[in-house]
Amino acid sequence: MIATSAQANNCVAVTGVASMDGVDRAYARQMAIRNGLELASMQNNLHISARSDAENFQLKNQASRFTTRSKIQRFGIMDEYADEELKQYEVELNVCLTEDPSTCGHSFGTHYQNRVVIAPTVIENSREANDISNLITGYQNELFRRLKESGYNNLDLIDYAQSIQPGNLVTPNLEPDVLRPIQDQTGGQFLLMSVVRSAASQSENKGFMDGVRNFYGYDSKKNRRYVEIDWYLVDLNKHRIVKQQREGFEVRGDVRVGRDRPFGTAAFFKTDTGQAFNAILNQQTERLYNHLNCELLETEIIDVRNGEYVLFLSEESGVQVGDQLSIYQRTGNPVRYQGRNLGMDETPSGFLKITRIMPKFAVGELVAQNGRVQIGDVVRSW
Repeated sequence: MIATSAQANNCVAVTGVASMDGVDRAYARQMAIRNGLELASMQNNLHISARSDAENFQLKNQASRFTTRSKIQRFGIMDEYADEELKQYEVELNVCLTEDPSTCGHSFGTHYQNRVVIAPTVIENSREANDISNLITGYQNELFRRLKESGYNNLDLIDYAQSIQPGNLVTPNLEPDVLRPIQDQTGGQFLLMSVVRSAASQSENKGFMDGVRNFYGYDSKKNRRYVEIDWYLVDLNKHRIVKQQREGFEVRGDVRVGRDRPFGTAAFFKTDTGQAFNAILNQQTERLYNHLNCELLETEIIDVRNGEYVLFLSEESGVQVGDQLSIYQRTGNPVRYQGRNLGMDETPSGFLKITRIMPKFAVGELVAQNGRVQIGDVVRSW
């Protein structure tokens, strides 16, 4: 059921089809659009891998796998109609594709901003940073400020204490019992955790005076420092790490900061160590911003009132009145393996149109559904 014709700028015409059997027409229309976009992505840069199994020189099994590296840049609906006889809905689309690696793998809701919760920074060995005051909250606040300045507004801060023993490797705790309270408190989709792996400083023996200092029990002046930070972006819905990166610099010079120049102040960033932290913060902010731009918006239904559906979605997300979002129903019991909760299966169950945006939540109404829509269902930008 595909009608294709190559057009300029790597665009194709496709016909998406969806069954209307047992579902309303509005739902079938949305599913037909999805089908058409999937077909379009297979029209360019398609890779086919085949596998054949033979026994006694006879073919027993043959399978093919189709993958594409094309991404949907934009699309338009050219025509649509319902075939009552075949009980299917058809949508004719004009879809433009791209292979630009910087383009997101989807074209829906890329202007939305997922809620990111920034946690206080953790230091593996606090003694290495004794000369830096306000490092824990200062780094957290700097990330918040720089992401805001870059145009990312859907942010929140949390303040919690974590006991760390020197020498232990600090990594995010992905247990649902730990992450769920953070999500319930903030409505966040992602948790950003930064760990200072190293702020160690040392002195390179420069000559006679350093030898004299050491002889009388004084430390030599520190002139070399290694600053390394690992950061993790944790999906609070799926309880997994979606992005992990290490940023680091070696600093040479007068690496001691002094407690009179707190982290984040202009005086701090004028020091050699402060310039290293400034470069790390810039790198982390840029990588985060680029990654978040391609993450689908995801939240859930938290209440149902008189046929209206309340979402944990703030106005800072960029969602506007009239926007349509997809609903997915969690089905079955959670999948567990070796004591770990791996999540639940999901099936498309409807589409929601936003009718009101409040400072901390949004309200929508159903425009199409396939089955029951209830509290706890997942809502995504597509």
